[in-house]
Amino acid sequence: MSRVVTGHADRERQPARTAPLWRRAAALFYDTLFVIAVVILATLLALIVTRGEPVPPEGPAQWLFRAYLLLWIAGYFVFFWCRFGQTPGMKVWRLLLIKQRRGPCALPALGRFGFGLLSLATVGLPFFLALTDAQRRTWIDRHLDMRVVQLIGKP
Repeated sequence: MSRVVTGHADRERQPARTAPLWRRAAALFYDTLFVIAVVILATLLALIVTRGEPVPPEGPAQWLFRAYLLLWIAGYFVFFWCRFGQTPGMKVWRLLLIKQRRGPCALPALGRFGFGLLSLATVGLPFFLALTDAQRRTWIDRHLDMRVVQLIGKP
């Protein structure tokens, strides 16, 4: 049996079909809208702290601000993956992240986020390697021992 990645008491689920890439991409697109909202909120909070002064366009303050925004984005994904096993975009497309091994969630979720950034930086190459895998797992799924499955039936 697989374990669902959630903050709730671990719930057992029956093995399910690995989600197709097009559904995963659609969920990621949907989550991009939420990420934009998170970045806007984080920027608003930063403007409150700086009393409305913008971050200089160059220098260490800009890098610190970028790291700050990246932490907010990572927090969005890690929170939803660990608490519910799915982001809002994944929920709409009826996808669920399953962790194959027991243990804490935050570190594997952070690893998934980091590998996801790497995938974006390489134009999705690790993502598209799922086309060569018999179980349709991405490179990230294989290395972190996770699966993204498609939920079947009524919610």
